[in-house]
Amino acid sequence: MEWDPTQFFRDEGDNPPTPFALLILNHPINEKAYDVLQKHALITVCADGGANHIYDMMKARGRESLDHPNVIIGDLDSIRPSVRTHYESHGVNIIYHRDDYSTDFTKALRYIRANVDDILPPTTTNHQQQAEEDNLTILILGGLGGRVDQAFSQIHHLYSNSTHTHTTSNSTERKTGHLYLISEESITFILHPGKNIIRTPRARRAAPPLSTDTNTASNDNGEEEKDGKEERYLLEENVGMIPLHGMERITTKGFQWDVEDWETVMGGQLSTSNHIRAEEVEVQAGGPVLMTLELAGRFKRVLF
Repeated sequence: MEWDPTQFFRDEGDNPPTPFALLILNHPINEKAYDVLQKHALITVCADGGANHIYDMMKARGRESLDHPNVIIGDLDSIRPSVRTHYESHGVNIIYHRDDYSTDFTKALRYIRANVDDILPPTTTNHQQQAEEDNLTILILGGLGGRVDQAFSQIHHLYSNSTHTHTTSNSTERKTGHLYLISEESITFILHPGKNIIRTPRARRAAPPLSTDTNTASNDNGEEEKDGKEERYLLEENVGMIPLHGMERITTKGFQWDVEDWETVMGGQLSTSNHIRAEEVEVQAGGPVLMTLELAGRFKRVLF
């Protein structure tokens, strides 16, 4: 399985990222991340109270009547009446969905997946390229700050929804793309069992041990450069890998502390605060593993 979580933050001109939908949870928005991601999002869906946060953000910018989500869905017990009225007056599709056995997060995911064919742009006749374009990645903003039980709930939903098969009108099965949870400081996703290759270009790396200049950091070639070039970084070096099904044995490549057939389990050894040391890293495990990468400082939410 291959992963490229920073593609959505890279400015590559005429080479847009994998098609993706943006899902806004009922949680303060990482505005810096949002401003980058919304440029290429095919659709923006708010899970109920997520609409309050996007409205407040746009209100502060004087753009509440210009910038809207495409869809608001949920049991609508969290969206403020004034916000609902505002978006209704601007033609936003607001869907009441009552289901006591699913959260608004799940309702929004199901909506996106049920409408993949309508969200994705027309595909090319090139079969290989069409196969790639038939995947719709979902980027989820919010969810890992605030109450601990809610944070665990978001991890639970991320895990339970990380693989999904979608059936098209012609009965051809395909997978929707990866799920990435983008919080105040991190990108979090669930690695699949087996071998996972994760692209990690332009991660900030610590200066070589012999350097005495505290104002430098190494670039992708291991050479030092001044901290003034903050705009080049996509990730900080910190990374964590957490087993989700009891004990796992993992093998890694491309980190400062690589391991082979290493036993990891909650209550025992955990791989947290490891460091990226390559543009492409590898994690192999027998079961699902949560991976979290630290966003570069310029993409982190500003906390007051």
